[in-house]
Amino acid sequence: MDDRPDPYRQQRHDARFTLLVGALSIAALLFYYVKQECLLYGDAVAHINIARRVVDNRHPLLSLSELGTVWLPLQHVAMLPFVWSDALWRSGIAGAIPGMVAYLLGTLGIFRLVSSRAPGIAAYLAAAIYALNPNLLYLQTTAMNEPIFLAFFVWALVYLDEFWRGCFPGSAPHISPSRMGPNRSLEACGICLAAGACTRYDGWFVAALVGIIVAVIVSVWWRNNTDASQRRAIAKSFLEVLLLNALIPGFWLIYTYSISGYALDFINGPYSAKAIAARSTFSYPGQHHLFTAALYFLKSAKLNMGADAWSQVLFAAALVGTALAAWRFRRFWVLLLLWLPLFFYALSIAYGSVPIYIPVWYPHSYYNVRYGLELLPVFAVFAPLLVTSVAEHMKEVALRNAIWCALIAVVAGSYFSAWRDTPITLREALVNSRGRLAIERPLANYLADIPRSGTLLMYTAEHAGALQMSGVPRRHVISESEHPDWEWALLDPVHSAEYAVACYGDPVWLALRSVRADFVELLSISAPHQARCTLYKRKEIHESLLRNDLWLDAHTQLTLPPVTLCYNPPEGAMKRDSHA
Repeated sequence: MDDRPDPYRQQRHDARFTLLVGALSIAALLFYYVKQECLLYGDAVAHINIARRVVDNRHPLLSLSELGTVWLPLQHVAMLPFVWSDALWRSGIAGAIPGMVAYLLGTLGIFRLVSSRAPGIAAYLAAAIYALNPNLLYLQTTAMNEPIFLAFFVWALVYLDEFWRGCFPGSAPHISPSRMGPNRSLEACGICLAAGACTRYDGWFVAALVGIIVAVIVSVWWRNNTDASQRRAIAKSFLEVLLLNALIPGFWLIYTYSISGYALDFINGPYSAKAIAARSTFSYPGQHHLFTAALYFLKSAKLNMGADAWSQVLFAAALVGTALAAWRFRRFWVLLLLWLPLFFYALSIAYGSVPIYIPVWYPHSYYNVRYGLELLPVFAVFAPLLVTSVAEHMKEVALRNAIWCALIAVVAGSYFSAWRDTPITLREALVNSRGRLAIERPLANYLADIPRSGTLLMYTAEHAGALQMSGVPRRHVISESEHPDWEWALLDPVHSAEYAVACYGDPVWLALRSVRADFVELLSISAPHQARCTLYKRKEIHESLLRNDLWLDAHTQLTLPPVTLCYNPPEGAMKRDSHA
């Protein structure tokens, strides 16, 4: 019998674990796809259509300008290989694929982060808490960018930990040695930080603080190491990391200036969070009050874990685990950086015009509740570390198993309560999408029947989902992202487009006011808390088609008198979609 160790055992084990998590991700996608819930978020629709207009627009040579100036570009660039397909674009799967890959990588990152300093059971449980979270499972099937940022954030800390352990081997007991050389792990950390900074503005905050920490580590290591070749390697990697992460904000400012003429358009522009908050009629909780802002963010984080009682227990365990990590700072200091989103969002809510509304606190509604999911790694890591620390002091195997089972039971109860009540991120999407979908679905039905050779004038910042549902090619649409066609069309809509969609108060509505007699109304739709939208056809086109009996027979619904639709949603529907 051959007793030699199998060199590929670990690789097969990792492959099975990866396949299991991947299967879970695909199962969640199929579940929500069948229920047609992958494109409920207004932001998800906006993200996937930004990517689509890069590959389908009126001016292919200017495609990169279609990325816009508010949202950072990495997610949209990651969708480009998939939005070419009409089926993947219209179904929303093109937007889900990057999130699903990020979900898988984030789970593996949590496992690797914990496995270096805790038993295997703690690492598996941490990965399970992360991967099985109902709200993360839903978000990774949408075109939202929170799962993508979480993956880069977790892996940046994994490589930061590898870098520290590579620089100071044996500096802390009970920690496995680094798998990579310190210069390579530092470069990998820098790449993850830069990728996060290209995904969400949270990444700018994280990159700045982690950059300071890296500078401190390098300076301490430099004083204790005299090897010239190692110094050159570390110095080269350190400078590359600093340069790369400094270039990201610089590039974005230059790009934004070149597109909009204003470098800070993403902060103060018409589509920024500040502009959206300014349109609100009341101040939101936590505005100009840092402590209240932090409380709202923490509450949203707990709601993303499940029902209040269960989430309180998990939160208490995470807090005690954090205190333990702070007590054993030399061993666990990297893990404390998982709390960085708390500081970023507390500052953003208080001073950055980024409100969070939660159903259990005033104003008892849903808005940006999903932001609390960015503390999921805190729950996933610190609760198992607490149990690990307690189990280390127990001699009886039965007691150790009992405490592990207790934590598993708490997590199971919390996640079961979330599924029972519907994951709060899904509830947020359902509530906030009702009015918007009441406009977009009937509008899409009519848009699907207009000739593909016709040109449509439409302000797509509000109802791009109607174009997506109908499959109207963006190259036949004159929208606010098409310059200078947009400006000319607003000046002379009669000679620029055969069809127009005008929603009360938008630029198209304003442009059509003086030439309304030149257009025929086909459809008018209204819904509470939504601007009334009307589909128009240019009168000369309409009259010529009326004279064509064959066309009339084939397209009767477009030549009927104008239809007026009204929609009254259930009570509690949110007044607006999330765009922050």
